[in-house]
Amino acid sequence: MAPPYHQPRPEVVLRRAEELINVGQPVTALDTLYEALTSKRLRNANAASTEPFIRKFAELCVEQRRGKQLKDGLMQYRNIVQHTSPESLGAVVETMLENITQRVTEAQRNVEQSAVGSIEDLDEAETPENMILSLVSGEQNRDRADRAVVTPWLKFLWEAYRNLLDILRNNVRFETLYQRISNKAIDFCRTYERKTEFHRLCELLRNHLQTIAKYAHQQNSVNLSNPETVQLFLDTHFHQLNTATEMELWQECFYAIEDIHSLIQQSKRPIKPQAMANYFEKLTRIMYVAKNPLFLAAAWHRYYNFIHRQTKIFTEEQLQSVANNVLLSTLAVPIIKSSSRVLSTAAKENKHRTQRFTNLLFLSSAPTRVSLISDLVGNDVLARVSPELRPLYDLVEEQFHPLSICKKLSPVLSEQIATNDDVSKYGTLLCNVILTRLLQQLSQVYTSVQLDFIFSLARFPAPYTMSAAEIERFIMHGARRGEFQLRIDHQTRSAVFDTDPFDSSQSLSNGAQLQASPSDLMRSQLSSLAICLSNAQRVACPEFVAEKHAEKAAAVTTALQAMAEEHRMANARKLVIDRRKEIIENALARKERTETRERTIRIQREQEMERERLAEEQRRREAERMQKERDTIQRAEAKKLAESIKLKAGLNVSIDELETMDTSRLLEMQVEQIEKEKQDMQSRVKVLGRRMDHTERAYRQHEKPLLEGDYEKQKKADSENYASARKAQLEQSREKHQSDLAQKKRFQRMFDDFNAVRTQLDEGRSAALAADRKRVRDELTEARDARIAEYRLMRAEKDATEAKERAEREEREAREESAKAAKAAELAQLREEMAAQRARDDEALNRRLEREAEAKAPVKSKYVPPSRRQGTESASPSPAASSARSTPVPTATPASATQTESPKPADGPKRYVPPALRRKMQ
Repeated sequence: MAPPYHQPRPEVVLRRAEELINVGQPVTALDTLYEALTSKRLRNANAASTEPFIRKFAELCVEQRRGKQLKDGLMQYRNIVQHTSPESLGAVVETMLENITQRVTEAQRNVEQSAVGSIEDLDEAETPENMILSLVSGEQNRDRADRAVVTPWLKFLWEAYRNLLDILRNNVRFETLYQRISNKAIDFCRTYERKTEFHRLCELLRNHLQTIAKYAHQQNSVNLSNPETVQLFLDTHFHQLNTATEMELWQECFYAIEDIHSLIQQSKRPIKPQAMANYFEKLTRIMYVAKNPLFLAAAWHRYYNFIHRQTKIFTEEQLQSVANNVLLSTLAVPIIKSSSRVLSTAAKENKHRTQRFTNLLFLSSAPTRVSLISDLVGNDVLARVSPELRPLYDLVEEQFHPLSICKKLSPVLSEQIATNDDVSKYGTLLCNVILTRLLQQLSQVYTSVQLDFIFSLARFPAPYTMSAAEIERFIMHGARRGEFQLRIDHQTRSAVFDTDPFDSSQSLSNGAQLQASPSDLMRSQLSSLAICLSNAQRVACPEFVAEKHAEKAAAVTTALQAMAEEHRMANARKLVIDRRKEIIENALARKERTETRERTIRIQREQEMERERLAEEQRRREAERMQKERDTIQRAEAKKLAESIKLKAGLNVSIDELETMDTSRLLEMQVEQIEKEKQDMQSRVKVLGRRMDHTERAYRQHEKPLLEGDYEKQKKADSENYASARKAQLEQSREKHQSDLAQKKRFQRMFDDFNAVRTQLDEGRSAALAADRKRVRDELTEARDARIAEYRLMRAEKDATEAKERAEREEREAREESAKAAKAAELAQLREEMAAQRARDDEALNRRLEREAEAKAPVKSKYVPPSRRQGTESASPSPAASSARSTPVPTATPASATQTESPKPADGPKRYVPPALRRKMQ
């Protein structure tokens, strides 16, 4: 029965694929690698053994342009290495993309070479065949070659980028690799000008960014609360924004701006000023393309606010150019907004777009022309504007001169704006604003004016010249939208300014005004009436006015008294709010750190468990594989041994029966067979040896008389060879000697000239050589003297240093010797004191021992006179009394002995030594 099939190791499969490639079967090799890669056995393989495998697989897929198999293989390899070695996938992907890019470059080079090589006659610009083919097909040779050779590789490279982004998306282990691939895909679209693919790439990246929040609960998902992750996405989208701007894909620019805005809102780390400046600079381009002058000016204002303090990054010329754009874009904003009775539906439709633009500019409310003008003055933009453009603000916003406004502004428009490509785009808008300002100022002076008079005043320089029809169209368009309150009488060819007191439209920037308009007077009618009535009441009822003043003063006094308390309470509330905010922020930060730490620990634990599981699975599979290999090897050896025994022994046993036999039995049969063969061989060798001895003896007897003749022939041949060789050598030596003599004779003829030239050269160079020798000798003398002086100075410094060190060392040694002598004297005195103390202690001890011995000795009874007896004595005194009488009276001892006595211990007396003496003894 055949052994069970098992999937071989990656090394074995890789070796088999290389063998197939060597025999010219790359397709079969790729299928073999693909089957092994998609099998279940390879899922638990390690990265070290699988990386060469996947590299060869990717190389074959690139050669054969098999995109689907490449995607499946890379996805399988991602699942293998994402927990253990994620950087391995990055190395494989980088190598694969370099290979594909190199093939695209080679294809383009081949197309160029073929295009040059296909031209047979360089003088003939176009062949008739090519002309007819171009008329029929509509394309040239280069285009057809590109479509046939380059386009398939470009398509394959684009599919590779798209598949890689799908494989690596929303995976925290490959987020850095994902951003690198995204940047390379963007560079691919920019390099080869693939606008359609760039649209699809932007949509793909946008969908990936939107699905991150949807799949945030999954394992290994990207966390946008991580500042590093958000920064990676910001860098990629800024690169996408710059590329879209270069390719002039403004819709993608706007979408990229919105994505960047959402990422900035989610970012917890402050964005670099350079990045924000780039953000607003691209936003100015988008607003210009969108033809929205209000938000174009607002974007320029925001851009200027970010760069006007960064003088180290931006030069003064750049800042001046930005300031010029800020001024002109602000002045180019239309002056009058539409009337509330006209175009209300369009205003409602634009409200959503206005809100989107406002959010992109990071503004709390929509900008207006008045706010932009105030920012223009407040941010000191006019100080950075070029001097030629500064009068533009005064002429448009500050001065009232309806009859000469166009004449005064014509030099600025023709010389400063029209000739400058950077600001020439504002010329038409500025002319409209100037014409609007002209009509406003005329309406304050005149009730009606002739159209020819307006045409004569509204004269602009080229290329901003406006014809009479264009001026009339502008006036009628503004009147239809409610910007101008006038009507044109074509019968009298005049413009009549309406004085509608109930018109609600008003200028966003009124500028210089000569008098109030009827609508302004109507809006201020109630306030004027209130002021008149207040003045009349003050004259007619002074008591009421005084009472009101008193009430007002009392209210002010009460308010002043309560203001301090309210201020204190507001400050306390502010502190409480700030403290609560700080506590909440700290709690959120701690919570985030805790969650991050727990997530990191959980990920590490999962990785450790996964590694342990993979290692255990690998060990188990390795043990099974080794056991299977041992069994296979054992069966193969048994089969081989059985076949050998059958062939050599000639046993009538089938191979199947021999395979079932024990190995020891097979070895015994083999040993028996070997012994038998050995005996047969020995008998044959013995017979053969006897036969060979007779043959060799016959050969030698036959050749013995022939050897002498052969020796004589060889000696004669050697003598002849030596004689011929010697003769040739002598002839060659004679020819060489004659040639050398001839050469010497030729050289002797020019020897005198050589000596003369040499003498002349030596005489010419002797002076210079002597001077050089003297200079070198002087330099050596100076160098030697300088070196000797330096050495002497160094030696003197060294001697001084050594003398100083020697003096310090001698002084230190003297101090140490004096200290040692003092310490020795102190120790000697201490020893004397201790010896005296020991003598006194011994004397006191001896006296004590003597007293004890006297006390223990028997005392003889003495006669005591009756006068000395106390009381009457009994005939037999008590033992206590007798012992009391027998106890001797102790004698007085010296004070020193009494002080030094101490109870005698069991092992001998100990002397008391004070702590100070003990420290000195130690």
